[in-house]
Amino acid sequence: MLFGSAKVMGFRQPGILTSYNFLMAAGISHIAAARMVNPKARLVDAMAIIIVYTLINLFISYLYFKAPSIASQKPIIIVKRGEIIKNNLSKAKLTIDNLISILRQKDASNLEKVEYLIAESTGDFSVAVNNNSLPITKLDMSITPPQDILPQILIYKGKIDETILKENRLTYEWIEKELKSINADNINDIYLGILTSDKKLYVSP
Repeated sequence: MLFGSAKVMGFRQPGILTSYNFLMAAGISHIAAARMVNPKARLVDAMAIIIVYTLINLFISYLYFKAPSIASQKPIIIVKRGEIIKNNLSKAKLTIDNLISILRQKDASNLEKVEYLIAESTGDFSVAVNNNSLPITKLDMSITPPQDILPQILIYKGKIDETILKENRLTYEWIEKELKSINADNINDIYLGILTSDKKLYVSP
């Protein structure tokens, strides 16, 4: 019965299940488990529930094709041309630490080079890097590059991370100089300041 239900519901890649796919799979699994641990449970009842679950799944899948805006979540743009869209960051229920971690996993550590970061309806994230940041590599030119540091959050909501500042042997004067170079006078107005891999300050207002 379970194999038949899975066949009818079609292909579902485990890593990209939508929320309703997950709930349906969890519900059917629970029914199957309850039947195995409780021999007194009637087989007919379990079969009826599985059929209902399958029909609901097919109905929602139909809505996905006919009215995707109603049945599914829309992708959310979190970063656009190197700037964080703070409202969308909240909608996606992500913290700054989550965001930086996602960028690292996508091999896009430098926020300034990110053209778009999109939270997909499947729960995955898509990253598009600015083409201007993809020149001929040093490897192609047989040049050994210096060891880069990972980008670090130096300023968050106007507050400086003293630990990061000391670890990188930087000073407040250096921060002031970097802010002046981008015409940012008040550090309290800075939402996010990232120390990039080449030890420059990238600011997202």
